[in-house]
Amino acid sequence: MKQFYLLIYLFSIIVLPFKTLAQNKSQKDVVDQINLGVKYLSEKEHIKSIEELIAAKEAAIRNEWYTQAFNATLNIGTNYYLMLDYGEAFQYYLQAYDIAIKHLGPRQEMAVFNNIGVLYIEEKDPEKAEESFLKAYNIAKKLNDKKQIGTYGINLALVLHKMGKLNLAKRYIEEALPLLSNVPNVSLLAKIAKTENLLLQDQYFAAEKLALEILPQLDNLSLLKEQITVNDKITLLLILTKIYEKQNQFKVAQQYALLARSLQEKIEERIEVYDRLATLSSGINDYKTAMAYKDSVIIATDSLYAIKNSALFKSEKVKFQIKNYQHELMESKKALESEKRFFYLVIFAVVICMGFLVWMYKNNSLKHRQRKRIIELELEKEKSGHLLLEEQHREKEATALLEKERLKNELEVKNRELTAKAMYMASKNELIEEVLQSLLHNTEITTNASLKNQINDLKKHLKKDTQWDSFFVHFEELNQGFLDRLRGKHPQLTPNDIRFLTFLYMNLSYKEIASLLNITPQSCRKRKERITKKMDVPDNVPLHAYLASI
Repeated sequence: MKQFYLLIYLFSIIVLPFKTLAQNKSQKDVVDQINLGVKYLSEKEHIKSIEELIAAKEAAIRNEWYTQAFNATLNIGTNYYLMLDYGEAFQYYLQAYDIAIKHLGPRQEMAVFNNIGVLYIEEKDPEKAEESFLKAYNIAKKLNDKKQIGTYGINLALVLHKMGKLNLAKRYIEEALPLLSNVPNVSLLAKIAKTENLLLQDQYFAAEKLALEILPQLDNLSLLKEQITVNDKITLLLILTKIYEKQNQFKVAQQYALLARSLQEKIEERIEVYDRLATLSSGINDYKTAMAYKDSVIIATDSLYAIKNSALFKSEKVKFQIKNYQHELMESKKALESEKRFFYLVIFAVVICMGFLVWMYKNNSLKHRQRKRIIELELEKEKSGHLLLEEQHREKEATALLEKERLKNELEVKNRELTAKAMYMASKNELIEEVLQSLLHNTEITTNASLKNQINDLKKHLKKDTQWDSFFVHFEELNQGFLDRLRGKHPQLTPNDIRFLTFLYMNLSYKEIASLLNITPQSCRKRKERITKKMDVPDNVPLHAYLASI
């Protein structure tokens, strides 16, 4: 099952560097170096891969490009994992985690927790593996990353199988399956995990059906690496051997085990297959073959031990080469410091020259500003003269307006005086009329013919409009041309109409006009309506406003 975990492990790590975008030329070089290191990793050239990734990591940290530093560090750990140096891998994963929590975010933390969980699986510590996978799973939940929720859920389920927590594992698998529907590679892994869960819960028929359904899909699947597909197929074949063994179908189980052996080329990786073949051969009482397979298990185990020793030697060799590389890097840094000092001296000389040029520029600029200031002062003086003229013009306009307002007020005062005079004449004539009427009713006066004739002459004199003529003469003097313009525009108006309109123009109230004309205020309103229609004044224009416009 090691390859089964490894697929999900590599799937979440190797693709990370390719998603990084360069922000400038130097950063792009670092990204390209990381991608080259990952290429060497996939080709199992671990020494070359680590050299490229360490160089990229140093450059990224120096320039504070923390995403690139994280990716390089994580892939260095992956190299050591594949070289079976789990302690060194763990150290680099911790470094990557430190970068993630200080400078990046939960997505990077999630990837580190997943990788550390895989390390715990290899160290046969399922409790710690569960703890790490659960942290990665919970972060994916917070990020609502459905793909990673499904992926880490499958890892959790596989660990829980080893711990015997089958129902909990089933819940994670059922949750993951719909989330991975758009990721066929990982979706098939989820189905394989479900098959294993059914087997462990003694649901052999359902496990067999699902396994046979998945098996042909693995033949047509195209993944990042062909070897990964082969490993998944071997995992599924071994599950089938266990299903048929539980059903006492040892021959069928043996056929699937032999098929698994034919797919696995390296003898050291056939240990689980040989172990299954030995168990199945014992089940059909073929002890000779079972012993042969047991010998093969021993040989493969020894071969694996030798490989581990060789891997540890290579790991130590890589560490030595890295130390040597770091020493060369320190020497390069010293040379770089020397170059920096020379560069600073050059910069200092350039700054001195620039300072002299700036001083000359400022001196010329000061002279230019002085000339410019003189021109500005002259312009301000000329502008002040214009402003003074404008101010005098505004004062003249204001004086004219005040004079106009004064004349208007004087006109209004004289009109009011004229109105008062007209009111006085009207009241005086009315009083005289009343006195004459009382005299005419006196019997002594009616019998005196001479006195009666004098009273009649006085009545005739009162009926004359000499006072009104005098009133209109004064009105015309104050409101020059108004009566002529009114008669010219409306020749159909009678003298009484003109007299009424004159009083309206003087802004007299209905009560005042009624007193002057010896009529009621209601009659004034009716006369106004009649005259308005007679003059064809628009309905939306008040009569007084119309008169003011003439």
